[in-house]
Amino acid sequence: MSEAACPWSLVGVFALLAASTLGAGGTEARDLLKAADAPRRLITEGAIQVRATVEEPATSPVVSELEVLVKGEEQSLCLFRGGPFAGRRILVNGSKVWLIFPGTQRPVAVSPSQRLVGGASIADVARLRFEGSFEATLRPAEETDASGARCLVLDLKARDRSVPYASGTLWIGAADRLPRRVLFRLRSEMDAKDVRFAAYEKTKRGMALRREEILHLLPNEKGWRTVLEYLGEEARPIDPALFTPEHARDAP
Repeated sequence: MSEAACPWSLVGVFALLAASTLGAGGTEARDLLKAADAPRRLITEGAIQVRATVEEPATSPVVSELEVLVKGEEQSLCLFRGGPFAGRRILVNGSKVWLIFPGTQRPVAVSPSQRLVGGASIADVARLRFEGSFEATLRPAEETDASGARCLVLDLKARDRSVPYASGTLWIGAADRLPRRVLFRLRSEMDAKDVRFAAYEKTKRGMALRREEILHLLPNEKGWRTVLEYLGEEARPIDPALFTPEHARDAP
């Protein structure tokens, strides 16, 4: 994996945590989307420890250790603590994303096209909130996933064009209401990301997502795979100034 490519592959790790859901599914669909969000948003302000592994065909996996500072659903700052990109930072504030290199004065803005194509789009996958981003329609029939679990299936439609993916399909465990898988599509109806929610842990805050696997499906990233392991979280106040390009470097 190239030095230039990998930071974009890891852009989404920092956000980890981002439509009113109307339509044919009604209240039941809304409740299901809220349940699917819950294991991915245990804290609204604080720090999250993450291990990210990015795999590309014919290259060795790249592993990074990260601390992700979050404040609400719109602000995230990813601090690369270990691995080949230690010292780099990725900032998200609302719809804007910046990549910050050590020893440079100006953050590098990530364009909308970079966010939709390639590894940079992991940012949008990780921070999407189902309830806030999509309208949902509950299919009448359940399906069985690869593990044999019965799943409720929701067809998703983006609430507006600010959502990076236009549509998708979400599978939720019929018994436990935990998300199992989501397939995101672009406005061209091309499959873009296949996300598997692979492991959960029971915590004092409720069920927590601990492992997420992202399969990249677009033609120019076929064979890419990203694994996010959520190692722990700490609720604590975060200085709001750290979520600005001018002060993101001030985080210790």
